[in-house]
Amino acid sequence: MCSMECFGDQYRGCGCYHRIYQTGVTLDCGSPYCKLSTAHMHKTAKNCGCNTEYADHRRVRNLFQTKCDDCRAVEAPQGFDYGRRPGRQW
Repeated sequence: MCSMECFGDQYRGCGCYHRIYQTGVTLDCGSPYCKLSTAHMHKTAKNCGCNTEYADHRRVRNLFQTKCDDCRAVEAPQGFDYGRRPGRQW
């Protein structure tokens, strides 16, 4: 599968990778079953079942030791009183 270089943020706490931007640099896989490759075997066929999407060649721009915002939002309980200490009940 051919790949396109992209830069993004890696979060080690949850393992997520958030793509920021793609550079446009493509890497050829050389497979005859990849439609994006120069070695594609069905060059003249219009409807072949070969792969037509680029994979991400990930380059890490920022490495965070915490979880990403999406994973933290899923794990946090929903409610107004979360994180607040209850006061005295008179």
